[in-house]
Amino acid sequence: MQVTLVNYTRDGIKTIADAVRITGPFFDQMPDEKLIKYMVKHDYGSALEHMYFTFELKDITVAISRELLEHRIASHTAKSTRYVSEAGGFKYYVSPKITEALLTKYEKHMNLVLELYKEIEEKVDRESARYVLPMGLKCTYVWTINVRSLLNFLRLRLCVNSAPEMQELAKKVKKEVVKVYPQIFEDIDCRGSQWGICPEPKKRSCGKYPNKAKNKK
Repeated sequence: MQVTLVNYTRDGIKTIADAVRITGPFFDQMPDEKLIKYMVKHDYGSALEHMYFTFELKDITVAISRELLEHRIASHTAKSTRYVSEAGGFKYYVSPKITEALLTKYEKHMNLVLELYKEIEEKVDRESARYVLPMGLKCTYVWTINVRSLLNFLRLRLCVNSAPEMQELAKKVKKEVVKVYPQIFEDIDCRGSQWGICPEPKKRSCGKYPNKAKNKK
């Protein structure tokens, strides 16, 4: 998987700070960076939507591209299997949980899928052939998202309960945005880091933060 930041809002700190100051004169006394950190810490998110990032996500699977659609306040563009042939051989994801005993069967299945795909493409058409392609098929994806939605994505997907591939994506996305705006993203982690308690059920909690059930009076 390769994550590339291809575009983003330049001078975004000033853009957001200026927007926040329109809401009330009490923000005039705060310098830009302190004001942004205040907005992020207290989840005053609407002003953060004025700033965006565009990524190229290379070799993510169809499976997590569908999960990305759950983050609806974003723009999504993927390689089309309707127009691009996979007959030359497609790349696919292998879950780290698949053992050596199953790996041979897994690879054999993917080879059979490829042969069937080529046969359908040749005898029918590419559009019909694409329906046999697996969820593990790797694709290229362009994703544009504003800061508010990106913070939500990172807090959800950096959680240890997120799918391994999605966790990998979240970590790589965070690495890219920290390079350009550490003031916003450097301290971002799972939702537990934001609230000080873990919102997950106790059996799914990593133990890093107290479970919310323990805080009930």
